[in-house]
Amino acid sequence: MIQNRRYRILCDPRAKITSGEKTEKGLPASLPYFDISPFPELVEAYGEQPEELFLYFPSDEIPDFFNDEFNLYGSNGQKKRSCDSVTCIHRIDETINGVTYHAGQETECVCRKLNLPEKDKNKCVYVMYLKAWIALPDTGKIENPLCYLFRTRSENSGANIYSELEKIKTLAGGVLRGIKFSLSVRMVSNRKDAKKRFPIWVLQSVGMMSDIRRQISGRVDGIQQEEVKAIEQNTKMGTYVANANLPKKENKEAHLKKIKNILVECYPGKSKENKEKKKELLVEFFGTSKWDEVKRMPADVLERSYTGLKEKLETGDDEDLPFDENGNPVERG
Repeated sequence: MIQNRRYRILCDPRAKITSGEKTEKGLPASLPYFDISPFPELVEAYGEQPEELFLYFPSDEIPDFFNDEFNLYGSNGQKKRSCDSVTCIHRIDETINGVTYHAGQETECVCRKLNLPEKDKNKCVYVMYLKAWIALPDTGKIENPLCYLFRTRSENSGANIYSELEKIKTLAGGVLRGIKFSLSVRMVSNRKDAKKRFPIWVLQSVGMMSDIRRQISGRVDGIQQEEVKAIEQNTKMGTYVANANLPKKENKEAHLKKIKNILVECYPGKSKENKEKKKELLVEFFGTSKWDEVKRMPADVLERSYTGLKEKLETGDDEDLPFDENGNPVERG
């Protein structure tokens, strides 16, 4: 069996969970609760307008289930560029402030440059996606083996969630699986207009650290043993959810050396073309073209990404299936 697979976390395709709706005129409107109306099993467990949901996450690696970015869309709904606030990936050919950018080009972030014309400013839309199981409030058990996909356009909500995940992961020795979390909606007043209120999502671990340590002891206390068995039978994700072994310490330097060696072997020299190809591979498998950022990644992420990189370079297979925003594979025609 192939080792060190990259995790493909599939989500329930029925809908995304948000705290917003469209009015009769098609305008966005805030809700003081999570819209779970497309999911009858959740409505039965939590009611029609829950302000709090209990979650478990499917991986110890935050990027496996958390993603956020700034996107710029055209009038026809086509994505023009995506940005992580440091670099922009241009999706179409466009000219900004007299500079021409080409589709697929990665550049310094152009969205927030001070010299960007006013007509091009403040158009980028923040979006965050979160994949998680939702536990039943009365038993704490998981009913649906597929993760639910949450979406918010609130940058403050994304910052709240990411900060809590990082904090608990640090306190729990790198572990997130098996820990019970509460995700709630809190309505906050606008600073400029107190009459206007908007929803902010807040993520919190449930219980004190002693409770969390008990949850992750053996890896199956937070998610009941019988629940783990059910997950294993119904989804491929169960094979790593039920893994009761804590992550082993790997030699980061060894992984980094292997990554560098295989890139140099396939694209030797310092030609501009080979440098660009190396950067493209780093972005594809590590999410960044900057080597300093790669060096800061955890050992298991480096190992997993190196396996995929090695497979592509050795087999020449660049037809890896893309995935849509629901996490589902999209067949190429």
